[in-house]
Order: sequence, then C-alpha cells, then structure tokens
Amino acid sequence: MSDGEVVRDAAGRWLTPPKGGRPKGSSQSELVRKLIEPHRVALVDAALELAFKSPDPHARARGIDIALSRLAPTPRQESERVEVPGLAEAATFSGKAQAVLAAVACGEISADAAEKLLRLLDVLRKAIEHDALERRIADLEAGRAATIVQAVPMTPEDLS
Repeated sequence: MSDGEVVRDAAGRWLTPPKGGRPKGSSQSELVRKLIEPHRVALVDAALELAFKSPDPHARARGIDIALSRLAPTPRQESERVEVPGLAEAATFSGKAQAVLAAVACGEISADAAEKLLRLLDVLRKAIEHDALERRIADLEAGRAATIVQAVPMTPEDLS
C-alpha cells in the first residue's frame, strides 16, 4: 500500500481515510462533461427529434427544455457601461443612491444596472464601516494599554 492509496472494504467503506480531502482526479461532473462532449451534436439532435416528433406533449416539452436549457444555455449578458450624473460628486451614500435612482427615473440607466450599482455601493459602505470600527477598536485598545502601562510601576523611583 502506497502513501496516497485509499483502502476500502468489500462494502466500499474506507479502511484508511483519504489524506487531504477528496482523492485527486477529476470530479464526477467533470468526468460526465468529458464523456458527453464527443456526443454533444448527437444529443442535441436526439433532443430536437424528441421535441418535434414525439406524440406525447410532455415528452416534446421536455425535449425542448433539454435542447434549449441544458445543451445550449443562454449566454450571460454582459454588464452595460453606465454613467450616473452626480454619483462621483455626492458626498454621502444616500446622496449617491439618490443619484442612481434619479438616473433610472430619467431613463439614463436601466433598473438592472441601478440595482447592481446600489449593491456595489452597499458593499463599499460596509467595507468603510468595517475599517472605521477596526480603527476605533485599535484606538480603544491602545488607550487601555497606555493606561495599564502608566499604572504599573516601572522604575524604583515610581515605587516610592
């Protein structure tokens, strides 16, 4: 038995646990994709055949679903580039949010783009709040450390 070898009993249970998580090699989904890839065209043809020629309406619907959603997925839409007037100049997060909403109201950007921008603003706000809290905690801890150090006698003169 080598170092990385996993030993199983007759029921398939591990006798020696694998080291470092999942055994090396392709995952099941990667393996299935590799096996299907050479037959992709035939699978699409079979799904279309089922979709168009089956007498069962449920089988036709399933064939269409397979052909469209599984074998030929819809490409992801690219994010649109937007310019929001007043966004950079707004001093507060609520001002920035109002600028985004005004741009939607005027038709300058889509509601989807506005939603993404508002989410990004919220993430930025949370990061800034987190940094401020870390600074405040560090200042508090430094202040406490300073008072503790001052309270402890350091030299013989401090003892008298």
